Amino acid sequence: MKKLIAMSTLAGALSIAAAADASAWTRSGTTTGPRGTSSVQASGGCANGSCTRSVTRTGPYGNTYTRQGTVTREELDALWAAKK
Repeated sequence: MKKLIAMSTLAGALSIAAAADASAWTRSGTTTGPRGTSSVQASGGCANGSCTRSVTRTGPYGNTYTRQGTVTREELDALWAAKK
C-alpha cells in the first residue's frame, strides 16, 4: 500500500511538472548561402500571465544579434482595448 501511494504521488508530481513546461518552446535553424552560413536559435514560454522569448542570430561573418522580450497579460489586454 505504501508503494502504491508513493508511486501515485510521484506520478502526480511528474504530471504537474510536465504541465508547467507545456508552453515552453525552442526553435533553431541554419542556412547556407553564397556568403556563408547563418543560424538562429530561439526559445520562449509563458507562465503566470506573462510570456518571454529570446532570439539569437549569427550571420555568415560571425556577427551575433540577440533580442529578448517579455509581454504581460495586462499589456496585451491594453493593446486589444486600444484597437476597439
